[in-house]
Amino acid sequence: MVPSVSKLSVISTESLNSIKSVSSRINLTKEDYENTPFAHVERMIWLLRLDFTNSKGWSRRINNAVTAIFLISSMYYLGFMAKTMFYKSSFYVLDMSLQLLSMIWHVESILSTIFLVYWQLSGKLEGLKVKLEVCQNFKGVRSKTHKFYDGARWFIILYVVTTVFNVCYSAKFYFEKSHSVWAMLISEMFYYKKLRFIMSIISSYMYSVWLTTTYVFVTYANAAYFEMSYFNKQIRNLSGTRDFLKEELLKNIEKFRLISEAIAELDMVFRLYTFAMLATVIPILIFTLMMLNQHMSSFTDFLICAPFILFCTCAFCSVTIAPARVHEECQNLKHSLCKNKNIWQPHDPEIYQLANTLSNHCEQNGLGISIWGFATLSRPLILGTLSATAMMMSLLTDLKPERIIEVTVEDGN
Repeated sequence: MVPSVSKLSVISTESLNSIKSVSSRINLTKEDYENTPFAHVERMIWLLRLDFTNSKGWSRRINNAVTAIFLISSMYYLGFMAKTMFYKSSFYVLDMSLQLLSMIWHVESILSTIFLVYWQLSGKLEGLKVKLEVCQNFKGVRSKTHKFYDGARWFIILYVVTTVFNVCYSAKFYFEKSHSVWAMLISEMFYYKKLRFIMSIISSYMYSVWLTTTYVFVTYANAAYFEMSYFNKQIRNLSGTRDFLKEELLKNIEKFRLISEAIAELDMVFRLYTFAMLATVIPILIFTLMMLNQHMSSFTDFLICAPFILFCTCAFCSVTIAPARVHEECQNLKHSLCKNKNIWQPHDPEIYQLANTLSNHCEQNGLGISIWGFATLSRPLILGTLSATAMMMSLLTDLKPERIIEVTVEDGN
């Protein structure tokens, strides 16, 4: 039976109240996820002063000011680097590669900030949460509480690693005896060289926003995956009398309709975000390969490039793997239905008709998160992207300039 508008509003109010209660907590345990599956996501949004759902009064004004200041500063940072790179003299190629990567990451961070603020102001995240909850009352999500908790720990590790690396990379300037031309020009971004630490603050904050937006995306995609996985498990284990099977199949048809609607809403919320992130992650992969190909000649070079490899890998996997799991689990529903012999044996025309109806509803090849509607993120698409990246690596290897070693030959005469 389709939930009424009043019921949805009650659920939405209860969800908002639970979020507000979580906002006052600092330490979150596994037990907290029993009532609030999105606890760590909401907490990180609150800590970064990006909470535009529950903040009011002075808290809202502070959030507006912090968001505006860092967005404008990051845009200035990006513009200054672009101007320095394209209008000044030539630089060392490794510096160019590193700064191109930094510029693309800032583009991703700015886009992530805009998307995160828009999702909250438009109410899309709250609406999506309500749709996911209506399906099965978060039974699938709560059955995998430990997965959310483990995911939160990994993202906290990424926050720490990203911040430490960014601070150390910026602090290196103050301890070096000599600097490259690029480093000297960039240090004048805020006129006084001593203010160079502001760059580190801006970068650390914006990268944290980028990680938070990615965390939001992964969390909601995983929530849809766990709900679909729980539904498939219920179909596989469905058994009982013929009348009971008829009743349950009828209920499951409606449940799947609600799950399909929630996944379609998930696609509408995140399709443009996935397109923007993939469009920037692929150049990051290419530039990282260029650095590896041209400058991996010592262990020091490896230490410089290793964090970039880690960040690129995490960015690519987080944008592709979670949506691909949602699509794959939707496709597995028909297999779960066919494997349950209790439905097909013994023959019952009414049960067959209900099972075939549910099977026909399963045939939605586009059910999942798409890349702006062009293609649904799936395992074959990920494989195709990795194959294209491997081809690019092969091309870059062939184009690698040979190192010329000068040898002095002494004349024996």
